Amino acid sequence: MIVRTFVVALALILGGVASAQAAAFTVSSPAFSDGGTLPTSGAQEKCGGGSSTSPPLAWTNVPAGVTSFAVVLYDPDAPGGPGFVHWVAYGIPASTTSLAANFGAGAAGHVGGANGGGSDVFLGYCPPPTNAPHHYTFSIYATDLAPDALAPKLTRDALFAALHGHVKGLASIIGRYGQ
Repeated sequence: MIVRTFVVALALILGGVASAQAAAFTVSSPAFSDGGTLPTSGAQEKCGGGSSTSPPLAWTNVPAGVTSFAVVLYDPDAPGGPGFVHWVAYGIPASTTSLAANFGAGAAGHVGGANGGGSDVFLGYCPPPTNAPHHYTFSIYATDLAPDALAPKLTRDALFAALHGHVKGLASIIGRYGQ
């Protein structure tokens, strides 16, 4: 619940998303349910034998005026401070309503941002084995920015700064993973 409150507050900061719009715009995955366990394929190899494969995502009820989407995967439970960013992708055209598993691994149709390790690809989850399962928030930002409006390799914070005033809707889904 705390993570969802943070996500809604962040949406309001980024662009004053009306709550009625945010409630209508939804994201889901055929690989896990909201609050459910993430597939092992998304973990790093050293953390459960995964292959750092992003799960498939799909969204519905896109707000009017959207020209592109951005995706951020964030782990607020990561040790050592303010969490960890596993994935930043943006410039996804408005005609896109789903991402296949392993999206971004050389796929066209997006701009890779910088994850917490500085790479522009999906970085699989890998919570310490002594921790309780972590909560991974996949957020889809519906924006009025052209798909080619932003430079590559923006960090999450730089992306948020660029999205300020351009977010038309936000949808998120949370998956859990532990070793």
